[in-house]
Amino acid sequence: MAVGVERSEQPESSDRRPDGDTGLRADRNGDQDRPLVLTDPERRVAEQLRYRDIVVNHEAAHAWDQAVPELQGVWEKIKTKYGYTERSVSVAQPADGSWRGEGDRKLDSAQNAEVDRGYERIREVGERTIIPALRAVEAEDPTRRLAGFEHRFKGLDRLKEKVADLLEPPSKLTATDALYAVSDAVRCTYMYPDASYGRGVLNDIEQLKSRGFELDKLKNTWTSDQYKGINTQWVDPASEVRFEVQFHTRASLEAKELSHKAYERIRSITEPTPETDLEAGELEGFQSTVNAKVPIPPNVSVIDDYRREKRDG
Repeated sequence: MAVGVERSEQPESSDRRPDGDTGLRADRNGDQDRPLVLTDPERRVAEQLRYRDIVVNHEAAHAWDQAVPELQGVWEKIKTKYGYTERSVSVAQPADGSWRGEGDRKLDSAQNAEVDRGYERIREVGERTIIPALRAVEAEDPTRRLAGFEHRFKGLDRLKEKVADLLEPPSKLTATDALYAVSDAVRCTYMYPDASYGRGVLNDIEQLKSRGFELDKLKNTWTSDQYKGINTQWVDPASEVRFEVQFHTRASLEAKELSHKAYERIRSITEPTPETDLEAGELEGFQSTVNAKVPIPPNVSVIDDYRREKRDG
């Protein structure tokens, strides 16, 4: 069965000689305008795969880029309809050392100080251990890169919101327990060309394991109509600091960014009403519309969900 994109080749003839050990044959008379012909079977397959990748990447990029302007227009209409505004930067804080956040979230002064101390340690471990390892993995393959690197640490207020949620009764967690349970205090995203996405993700997961990190959870959501990508959660055993690595194509990452405000709004609805049910339905419909336009990379279905078994003791 033919692999990749068909490519016409001129028949080999006796008036051609090997061009060194490159696996190519050049015209004996030095006619540089005549095409070079691959004679090594392995190189021929490699060339076919390379051309297939070029075609896959081009087609995926074209399909997504064609869809983006209309999707952006739909989101602007939804924003106007419901009067969405940008998220406030921060909430005025009490003078007693406690913390207050959106949605009436709160930490007392002792919890707040505990989180501040823990956050500094997490950032230190991130800068010293986790981020250099992620950078080293990135350097091994020039076809993909770390995206959104400026957001590698979750903002402190957003982190405290998650901690406050985890401390809601009947939770028995301490503030430190809750902080270390947050999976994305440190987070990064690898972005791949569509054609090499599947094999790139599998390779990079093994690369991270080889650097001593433990894979805690993998979720493949390429079949979801609300979000497409692969999210993984990791643990640095020496420090017990958790971090998140997402794996995206350019289209899936841009789709995530385009629909993120809709996702946040859906999550913020804590007391549903008939009106908010209609709004949430429209937002979910928007997310479905966006993700339906994201091209599915080849072979992504072979990447299975994973959850590390918890050990007793």
